[in-house]
Amino acid sequence: MKTTVKQIASVTFIALLLLVGNVKADGIETKVSSQETVETTLQVKNWMTNETVWNTNSLNIMEFASIVEADLELESWMTNAESWNVEDTNVEPELSLENWMIDSEVWK
Repeated sequence: MKTTVKQIASVTFIALLLLVGNVKADGIETKVSSQETVETTLQVKNWMTNETVWNTNSLNIMEFASIVEADLELESWMTNAESWNVEDTNVEPELSLENWMIDSEVWK
């Protein structure tokens, strides 16, 4: 195993040397594309400097979580018996073996 890894590494290194040795660079000038990207200035937002967000005390984290999370509410579809009654709809047939599954000619 060690020998194989060493052989692969040495072949890779020699191939890399051959590739690098055959490179012919004509110059070092860089071409400016017509589509230069202009970065927008960075903006400091309120949450970035908010003590509640960055303070790691457990009390402050609980305060932050209670501020951020919305209260959970039950909606009508959650308590509607018709939306949860799945006995009448989408009845699947039982699984069974078919001839092609056990035919030896198919699996040769």
